[in-house]
Amino acid sequence: MPSDTSTEPSPLFGARMAGALWLIVILASIVAIIAEASLDLHGDPGTLAANVLASASKIRLIFVALFFGKICYIGVTVLLYELLKPVNKSVALFGAFCGLAGLLTGAGGSINLLTALSLLEEARRATEPVASQLRGVVKILLGAEGFNGEDVFFGCQMLSVGYLIVRSYFVPRAIGVLVVLGGLSFLITSFTTLMAPALGARVAPLILPIVALGEGSLALWLLVRGVNVEQWRSATARPSAIDPAAR
Repeated sequence: MPSDTSTEPSPLFGARMAGALWLIVILASIVAIIAEASLDLHGDPGTLAANVLASASKIRLIFVALFFGKICYIGVTVLLYELLKPVNKSVALFGAFCGLAGLLTGAGGSINLLTALSLLEEARRATEPVASQLRGVVKILLGAEGFNGEDVFFGCQMLSVGYLIVRSYFVPRAIGVLVVLGGLSFLITSFTTLMAPALGARVAPLILPIVALGEGSLALWLLVRGVNVEQWRSATARPSAIDPAAR
C-alpha cells in the first residue's frame, strides 16, 4: 500500500546543503580563475620555468582552491541526485555520473600544474642535461590546450539537472531553463574550441556568463528557499502509487 508521505524526511536540509556547497564551489573556481589569469605559461622552456617558479605560491593556491572545490562538488552531485531522483531516477543517475566523470576528467589540469612546479623545483637541484630534460617535460605538460572534456561532462550534468527541474514542481521552472541554457553554453564552448580554437577563445567570454547565471541562481535558490516540500513528497510518493511494490 502507498506510503504515508508525512513520514518522508524533509528535503530542505539536503537542498540547502547543496546550495551552500555549490556556492563554495563557485567561489573556489573564481579564486582559481583570478590566480590563473595572472600566470604566464608561455615562452621557451627557460622562460616558462622562471615564470612558474616565480608563481609557486599562486600555483599552490590554485591547486588547493580547485581541490577543495571538487570535494564540495562531490557533495553537490550526491545531494542533487537525492533531491531530483523522484522526478526521474534514470536521468538523475545519468547527471550524477556525468558530474563525477567531469571531476575526474578535470583533475588533470591542476595536477599537471602542480607536477610542473615540483619538476622545476627538482630541476634547480639537478645538473645538466637532466635539468633541461625536466624543463622540456614541463613545457609539454603545460602546453596542451584546446578541447576540455571536463566541460562536456558538466554541460551534460547541467542539462540533466535543468530538465529534471523543469519537469518538477518543487523548484521554479525558470531556474531549470537557466540551468539548461548553462549546460548548452558549456557544450557550445567545448566543441567550438575543439573545432576552431581561435573562435572558441572569442566565444567563451560571451556565453560562459550564462553558465554562472544558471549555476548561481540554482545555488542561491536552494540555499535560501530550498524546495517545495509538499510537492517533493508528492513526487516521491508517485512511483509507489503506480506500483505499490516499487522501491
